[in-house]
Amino acid sequence: MTDERKREQEAEIARGVRVVRVGHGANCSSIGSVIDTLFASAVVGSAILTAVAAAMAKEAPTVGAPKTTGDAAKEADREESP
Repeated sequence: MTDERKREQEAEIARGVRVVRVGHGANCSSIGSVIDTLFASAVVGSAILTAVAAAMAKEAPTVGAPKTTGDAAKEADREESP
């Protein structure tokens, strides 16, 4: 591509650009901003819901010795039976 053709293309592109904004998502469309906001809201909402669910959770108390398996369980059953 020649320098003259390159300058012509740059001038053509420059005529079509109205504004260049600086910052996060500055040159995005409005729908892009809406989607970003919805995504951020969903993340914050799920974190709050998880925290509330964890705070309200109730765990049934467990009392007693841990269950045994295998040969030890068979021995324990023989000792308990008369």
